[in-house]
Amino acid sequence: MNPRRIPLLWKIWLSTSVVLTALFALLGILVLRSVQNEAAASLLREAQGSAKAYQAIWDARAEQLQSLAAMAGELPVSPALLENPGFWSRMHSELRGPSFLFVVDQKGQVLQRYPPHGAPELDLGILLASAQQTFPEPLTGFLTATSVLYRVVVTPLYGGAPEQNARTGVLVGGFAINHAVARELKARSGSSECIFLARGQIFGSTLDDHATGNVARHLGRATAGSVVTDGRLEYVPFEQVLEGLDGQPVARLWILRSFAEARRSLAAVRRRILLLWGAAVAVGLLLTYGAVSRLLKPIRDLDAAASEVAMQNYSHRLAEDRDDELGRLATTFNRMCESLQAARAELVRRERVALIGRLTSSIVHDLRNPLAAIYGGCELLAETQPSPEHTRRITGNILRASRRVQEMLEDLTRVGKGQKSETASDPHPLEEVVSGAVARLSDAAESHGVAIRQRIPPHITLVGTRTRLEGVFVNLIQNALDVMPQGGEVRVDAATEGNWVIVEVADTGPGVPEEIREQLFQPFVSHGKRNGLGLGLALARQTAVDHGGDLWLSTDTARGARFLVRLPRQRSSG
Repeated sequence: MNPRRIPLLWKIWLSTSVVLTALFALLGILVLRSVQNEAAASLLREAQGSAKAYQAIWDARAEQLQSLAAMAGELPVSPALLENPGFWSRMHSELRGPSFLFVVDQKGQVLQRYPPHGAPELDLGILLASAQQTFPEPLTGFLTATSVLYRVVVTPLYGGAPEQNARTGVLVGGFAINHAVARELKARSGSSECIFLARGQIFGSTLDDHATGNVARHLGRATAGSVVTDGRLEYVPFEQVLEGLDGQPVARLWILRSFAEARRSLAAVRRRILLLWGAAVAVGLLLTYGAVSRLLKPIRDLDAAASEVAMQNYSHRLAEDRDDELGRLATTFNRMCESLQAARAELVRRERVALIGRLTSSIVHDLRNPLAAIYGGCELLAETQPSPEHTRRITGNILRASRRVQEMLEDLTRVGKGQKSETASDPHPLEEVVSGAVARLSDAAESHGVAIRQRIPPHITLVGTRTRLEGVFVNLIQNALDVMPQGGEVRVDAATEGNWVIVEVADTGPGVPEEIREQLFQPFVSHGKRNGLGLGLALARQTAVDHGGDLWLSTDTARGARFLVRLPRQRSSG
């Protein structure tokens, strides 16, 4: 569709609608992004809460170990104690889950271990050296040994009261961090997933091996609030550093809060936003259409008024009931219509005066020849005594000239009133009609040096008023003579086409200019003539139409003018 043909209402409405839709869409995107960020922040806070819960759980296990150490520290360390089954039975009953215990003397020698055959191999010398800085307070932290991550507690053992500084040994307790511990932490803390990770090595995870590997690859680039995926689900991660006995980072605990529930909530929010967005857009479009339609009503009224003025209805007026730009435009339009109406009235008056002048000049020009014949004949009759034969010839000329004057006045009246005159039904050979017209103009053609050639088949017969039919060809040939003052040629050819006779009158003159061809058969249209005001062709065409035919200008000629006359032919009775 051509954009220039789109109504102004639709252009303004569509452009406004596009802007409103874009603004609503941008607002929806911002809201969704804000909701997503808030959901990620909420999940991050939940992950932080889960991290605190995990910390509380293994702190509780560490406190359990410390309480056992405190209980053991109240007893003197002796071979009898260490070999006492009741002591280790009591220790075993207090421990929950897979844990280990070492009783070490001052020199770092292991006096007893529990369980006897499943305890890990630890560098106890390093543990004792690290614990020296915190005694008598226990030392707790994480360490790795033989590709296993441990949470350990180092507590001094005293043979008496701790203030007597009679330390007799060290109790080392702890537990390994593995998948079972991770699942236990998840079960006891909530629904968050977790992964224990150190330098690419996975020590424990609540996810399966495939999901754990996928998540671990993303955790190295993860930041607070970002999202990682296991290939199926998305998680918001939270990192907690696990410190060793020397306070340096040993591993990291990643708390993973599933984004699935948040995704479902976001999908529900997105649906609600889309519904609200669609409703808002629909209401906005309706309100915008109404507002724009009301705003453009004065412009539509102005367009309708301009159409009325284009149809020459200069009395049409617009309502001047506004005090804005459109109201001032309506006032200006009304003043313009008043000016046009006054100018048109003045133009009509001047045209009437000019028309009277042109009609007078035309009548004087066209009546000059027949009136001269009447005047000359009457003068001969009044001043001389011609013979009877000469008298009859003079009176015949006067009669024909008078009849010609009468016909011209009748034709002029019909053209002015648009009336159709009665035509005679007498048959006339076309050759005689054309020859009569040529005879009337032979002297003028000779004086212009123009040769008139006619090729009329003798069997063609027309029906009508001879003088009027002859006048058609007189006018066409006369126009050709007027535009060829330096000589040329006029051809008159005829042929039959069914029930019609087509007569062609062509000349070798300059032709008819393009700018006047459409108005050529209107009254007072003339070109290239020193005399006359352009009534001849209008009268000639009216005569052809009155006889049931037509007259037109052919445009398929390279030089000169070529007029075609179509008239009904008389059908032979035989």
